[in-house]
Amino acid sequence: MTHRASRAGTTTATPAPPTPRISAGAAQPGPGSHHWQWQLRAACRALGSNRFFHPAGERGEDREERDAAAKRVCADCPVRAACLEHALRTREPYGVWGGLTEEERRTLLVRSRRTGRSPAALAAAAATAPEGRTGRSGPATRARRK
Repeated sequence: MTHRASRAGTTTATPAPPTPRISAGAAQPGPGSHHWQWQLRAACRALGSNRFFHPAGERGEDREERDAAAKRVCADCPVRAACLEHALRTREPYGVWGGLTEEERRTLLVRSRRTGRSPAALAAAAATAPEGRTGRSGPATRARRK
């Protein structure tokens, strides 16, 4: 029961709402499970997360090697585009998803805001681009073109 004050200053008792019952099937995936079906076909599914998520404090060559190993798995993955789209949509803050590191995904999101193109469109373009290329056109890229 819950108690509620009335206008006259007295307290009235009202029955509490019924507690919802959880059925035995509640642990089963719900109607949104189709959003995750792509993960069943992912090339990384049985590889563990160490290759895709760096340990705290990892920097330099070790991190570059781990990222490169993860990207090699992603390069041939049949669900690379869906994985990258998921990471962009959920703003996944860590790891290699869909062949891009967290820094590369942040770059795509900034481009999305700047250009008005959806993250999904940029994800599709990035998923078909060569490994790790996000289409950036910064000073270093322009210098290489000269």
